[in-house]
Amino acid sequence: MKTKFYSLLIAMFIIPFALLAQDEGTVVKKDRFERSKGIFIGGGPSFTLGKNIGDYSTGFSFEAGFIKRVNRVFSIGPSISYISFKYDPEQTGFNNAFISELYDEFGNYLYDLGMVINFTGGDLGLTSAALNLKLNFVPVKDDSKISVYGFAKPFVTLVSRSAVKGVAELYGNDYDPDEWLYLAEVPWEANDPTWSELGVQISDKLQSGTEFTGGIFIGPGIEFMPAKPVSIYVQAAFGYTFPLTFVSTSSYEGGTIDAVTEEYPMVKKGFPSVNLQFGLTFNF
Repeated sequence: MKTKFYSLLIAMFIIPFALLAQDEGTVVKKDRFERSKGIFIGGGPSFTLGKNIGDYSTGFSFEAGFIKRVNRVFSIGPSISYISFKYDPEQTGFNNAFISELYDEFGNYLYDLGMVINFTGGDLGLTSAALNLKLNFVPVKDDSKISVYGFAKPFVTLVSRSAVKGVAELYGNDYDPDEWLYLAEVPWEANDPTWSELGVQISDKLQSGTEFTGGIFIGPGIEFMPAKPVSIYVQAAFGYTFPLTFVSTSSYEGGTIDAVTEEYPMVKKGFPSVNLQFGLTFNF
């Protein structure tokens, strides 16, 4: 469903400008720029977008690439980018705390068991190769001072993720809800033998790993002195990365220990984000 939505969004974004490019006419299309090629570099902060998309908040992005003006409206070229997001414990909040009642084999109440798991790791790094499709709202000329544009960047990406490691603190409570007795501290790591003895096999998804996926960024931008030897641009890239594996404690709802599966806190799903980019283009 999400794939169809983004495909429709891309089509709605590109088709009007493709028609505008056709209206430029044969003469204008063939009119050559003094500088029709460029090498650009840029970067800036990145932010997760939407709700329940993981225990991440901010990161950073860097991009470098080549751009070729096909005509005064349309430009195209490849780029390489890197986007990083670090696991943020503040985004976890109380999604790492669980309470359950324990009973003996005869159904008699024993005590309340509480568990709090504190995590480290889970940082994401996305190294991507993209095709940049850039459409100017107003045809660019050699003496243009400002160029306002829209862009689409379909990409393929290699996602790297650091290992997720946690420590589960166990507490017991007999009667008084305000008095919890510390019981033990147990590692919450992939294949840890402590849990194996209890019949629980923590998932390999908590280990470090890499995976291939793809996605697309679209958005608006503004470029100053677009036909000069050096131009400056600012743009916002709204993106959706197809399913990847990351930390999302809020995906395990319920607040009871029964809600904690062997894959906790990992999920695999789409990852929306937005990048604010500032950069330079060296035109030649």
